[in-house]
Amino acid sequence: MKENPAMPVGEVGAKMLERMNVSHAPLRAFGLHTITYQPHMTILDVGCGGGATIKDLLKLSEESIIYGLDYAQKSIEMSSFNNKEELNKRVFLKEGDVAQLPYEDNKFDLVTAVETVYFWPDITKGLEEIHRVLKKGGCINIICEGSDPEAIDWPKIDGFFKIYRPSELQELLLEAHFKDVAVHHGQGQYISVVGVK
Repeated sequence: MKENPAMPVGEVGAKMLERMNVSHAPLRAFGLHTITYQPHMTILDVGCGGGATIKDLLKLSEESIIYGLDYAQKSIEMSSFNNKEELNKRVFLKEGDVAQLPYEDNKFDLVTAVETVYFWPDITKGLEEIHRVLKKGGCINIICEGSDPEAIDWPKIDGFFKIYRPSELQELLLEAHFKDVAVHHGQGQYISVVGVK
């Protein structure tokens, strides 16, 4: 079985998720710090993968409640294991699809999407759903390590995959009724695209 970042499964998937938790640390260190945190935030991490972003967010917002969503069962298992101390206390995980978020309107102060929008077959619907579940004044933070499809050579994967330019993500957020959309650039192709409801 080969690795598939779009849908990690089995032992191969578990090893890949653990590796990504480590290799994406510099990206998270850049992207998660492009916004300001308050205590007691309610946060959703979409495409939570191996759970490293959730672990970081627990430290960035004191006494926050973090929800994690991923459509891969293996990701939910790994996120649960890596956040076991706070599971069902401050961390709540669920298998699901960004295009049909299983949460009520106006629930979250922040939604993070780290290294995940590449795999969304319907990004428009996903962003509309995120807008729906955000509180007024809440924000989305899309964090990507690849932002130039012509200058990146990643292996072909099974499933949908698309690298977005910063201007494309900016336009998509505006179309989904986000405002004050800002693009932050880090090293290489790192970007953090932030929009406010």
